[in-house]
Amino acid sequence: MTVKKLTHLSLLALLIFYLANTPSDAAYVLRSAVNVLGDAAEGLSRFVTDVA
Repeated sequence: MTVKKLTHLSLLALLIFYLANTPSDAAYVLRSAVNVLGDAAEGLSRFVTDVA
């Protein structure tokens, strides 16, 4: 097993552990990430509209 694969599996295991033990915190992180993506999409939309 390569170091890269071992690192990915370790991160996945840590993520699953985090989700299982603190679901409310995990939901907050996910909600925040979705908000950031939404803000980025809105900014890109405004940029394209202004350029066109």
